[in-house]
Amino acid sequence: MCRRPSCWHARRNGERLDPATIDWSGITAENFPGMLRQLPGVKNPLGRIKFIFPNHYAVYLHDTSSPQLFQQSRRMFSSGCIRVQRPVELAEFLLEGQAAWDGERIREQMAAQETSTVSLEQPVPVHLLYWTAWVDEAGRVQFRSDIYRRDELLRQALSLPAPPPLATARLRAGP
Repeated sequence: MCRRPSCWHARRNGERLDPATIDWSGITAENFPGMLRQLPGVKNPLGRIKFIFPNHYAVYLHDTSSPQLFQQSRRMFSSGCIRVQRPVELAEFLLEGQAAWDGERIREQMAAQETSTVSLEQPVPVHLLYWTAWVDEAGRVQFRSDIYRRDELLRQALSLPAPPPLATARLRAGP
């Protein structure tokens, strides 16, 4: 995350705020006279590309400035939005068939200083699935913590008994 003032801008009513015009001695989080937004770029935790889709929760897909996090099995690093491991490939897929939007143009735009919005000519349905257990490509069963506490609601809806805590579940290998 970038903490230099050049990485951020503040706005009020759409107009950029000049920090020199604010009496900072009385400013708190509750009375800040505008909105702070970190500028896009390689140090922004949201990365350089964001995929917005209609939903009631302000959730979106985004690039990341920390791709090494994809190597970890625990993935609770975003605040409700979803990091995309290969954002350029996703953009290429979504923009396939749209004039002038190939991988090179996408990378050029991601490197540009100004933000732009590209609308899809053909809408793509987005379905988000929240899984705490699945079988991976190698046939291994994977379990993850239920950080959003959705499994209990599903268990109740299915009238199933409560499972043992994940930390105490043990599997034996062999015959």
